[in-house]
Amino acid sequence: GRKSPKQSRKAMIRSIIFTLAAITSTWKNCEAFSTCKHISQSNNLSSLPQPRSAACKSKANSVWPRNILSTSCIPCASQHDDEEYNVSNRLDLDQCSGEKNASSRRDVMQQLGKVILSAAAISTPINGANAAVTDETKAFANTASDSSYAGLSTDPKVPNATPLASGGTAKPTPADEISISVRKADLSQGLGIELGEISFRTNVRVVVKSVAPNSLASKLGIQKDWVVVSINGEGAERTNAEGVAIMVSRAARSTSSDDGLINLRFRDPSIFQNALKDLSSYPGGEVTTQVAPAGDTTQRNADGSVKRGEAVTSQDEQRVTVSQLVPPKMCTVGAEVDDLLEISYVGTVVDTGDVFDGSAIKINGQGIPGRGNDVTLFFVLKKQPFGQFPPGFDVGLEGICVGERRRLIIPPVLGYGSQGLPRRGIPPNATLQYDVTLISKNGLATPQ
Repeated sequence: GRKSPKQSRKAMIRSIIFTLAAITSTWKNCEAFSTCKHISQSNNLSSLPQPRSAACKSKANSVWPRNILSTSCIPCASQHDDEEYNVSNRLDLDQCSGEKNASSRRDVMQQLGKVILSAAAISTPINGANAAVTDETKAFANTASDSSYAGLSTDPKVPNATPLASGGTAKPTPADEISISVRKADLSQGLGIELGEISFRTNVRVVVKSVAPNSLASKLGIQKDWVVVSINGEGAERTNAEGVAIMVSRAARSTSSDDGLINLRFRDPSIFQNALKDLSSYPGGEVTTQVAPAGDTTQRNADGSVKRGEAVTSQDEQRVTVSQLVPPKMCTVGAEVDDLLEISYVGTVVDTGDVFDGSAIKINGQGIPGRGNDVTLFFVLKKQPFGQFPPGFDVGLEGICVGERRRLIIPPVLGYGSQGLPRRGIPPNATLQYDVTLISKNGLATPQ
């Protein structure tokens, strides 16, 4: 049967004790064998530096530590056997080098970090795996009809987002992407745009830095700050400005006729931002944008090799969809950067429909410490320290009005990524749904 939380905590405590013992042993062994070196540095066993351990004395057949987590030693029966052992256990012997290299210290500190994180998990009883999260908005909220804290739950008649795996419709098409077709013959004099790059960590986006007056680009309506999305259907969001230029040239060469068309696809960020300011007037009250392209997401070095400790990974297209569930009674000015917002929200996993977060939730029947059974939370739009609030809030709540309720469909890249959050029931690469109501803006709960 399933272990009780008390049994699980006891098991975790025992695991921490054993881990601490192993770390202590590791450190002592590295002290005891501080003169150990690679056996391959010398073919003469008698010339090798000998360990100071009494159990590993200098003999014709030397003995060496099996690994740094064990005090047991193995005999080197012959020079050949000794060299074989060195090759298969090189990493173990390296960690007991006289210099106490950075790798050894890093390994020990990583183990200590794991112990500290495990202890933190034990001290927080609501963090158990598969915790039962319930939305208590209706129980906590004021029921008075004229209260700003009444009717904060989504109408049950409004269905949750449908997961694609269960036969849902195709992903919404980004509303801010623009396709422009250019004749090959017209490109002979150049398009007339200057490309620039915007980079964040390992991500690069190619943007239109400037458009020459009276150029082909200006006649086609291409504008500054547009993001290059694709060339003839080939994604351009994982290359640099030079790569885009090569793609355009390659597309032109592959088109045999001068009248052949080359399709250029751009993203105009202002379309999505303007739509958020007035979702009521936007078709269907819904708008979508792509925040990351499909493809390889592996963390690599400058030479293209995979970074140490990283695995080869990839992802699907990452799109954010914002829709309006309840329009505001009136609105002249929506939320802007630096505004203090008071919100009521509930978060669910699209694939399962399970609640995992909210402004008025209980976890395993317990309230969240510090919230005091409140139904709302406060945060400053686009100014909160990273990790305090879902990054999807900054993307989807710009322009929201007092009394308005929105639904944000957030992709994994703006959620919990490839790791998920198992203790809250969020699987890896999960798409999330947030239903958010704006209660007040800068302390005012009246429509503005």
